[in-house]
Parts: sequence; C-alpha cells; structure tokens
Amino acid sequence: MTSTTLPVLVHFNGTIFTEENYFEMYISSQTAWVTIVDTMNIVEVKQAILNHFNMSALNQYQVQLRYRLPIYICGGTAHYRSCIISADDDMEAIFFMAIEKVVQVHVEMMAFITPIQPNTTPNEVYYDLMNNFNFSLNLD
Repeated sequence: MTSTTLPVLVHFNGTIFTEENYFEMYISSQTAWVTIVDTMNIVEVKQAILNHFNMSALNQYQVQLRYRLPIYICGGTAHYRSCIISADDDMEAIFFMAIEKVVQVHVEMMAFITPIQPNTTPNEVYYDLMNNFNFSLNLD
C-alpha cells in the first residue's frame, strides 16, 4: 500500500477571524508548509510541526491543532469553518476532504503552541489557548 502525502500550510500561534457569512481566515506572522502523510497519527503530526518550527519534544509543549474545513464553495469562493483536531479520526477526515472531495482547495492548519509549565494545570493551558484567538463561532 502506498502512502499519500499532503502539503499543509501551518500557521503558528496566530489568530482565527470569523466573519458573519461563515467565513474563517487564519492569520499569523509565521507560516510554513509541512508535509504530512496519511499514515501519521496526531502525535506524529504535532511532532512534525514542532520540528518544523525548531522546537523540541512534544512532552515540553502543549499543542492544539485546528484546520479549516470548506463548508461550501459558491461562485469560486470557498467558505470555511474551523475544526479542532483532537484524534486520529480527524486526520483521516482531513485526507478524505483534501484528496477525495475538495481537491482544488489547499489544507490549512493553525497550531497553538505553548510551553508546558511544571506548575500549570491542563485547564489553565486550555484557557490560555482559547484566549489566543477570536472564538466567536456561530454554530446554528
């Protein structure tokens, strides 16, 4: 069985802007193209992103990943919704959408990366991550 590679534009600790017409845009001062493979699990993807941004082991950083999922394309314009990548199933969904469904749209991820502090509880880290971007999603 052959592996499928996918170039992903990764935004580093940026901002997610949500507009009223269900369009989301990722903006950051640092971006990089990272190649992921369909055989990679979520831990391997996180480590590949850390390596690309010259960071060390995954056990020293809290990494939250999100990706932009096209919810519809109208008149040549793609409208996106941002989704959290929390499991290996999410990685499979990214490959399915990128390879099978919406091949003309490139995949973008946002990586919120913070160092793990020895005295910081997971809830505090999650709260800090949630405050790093505009979380005004209208999920009607």
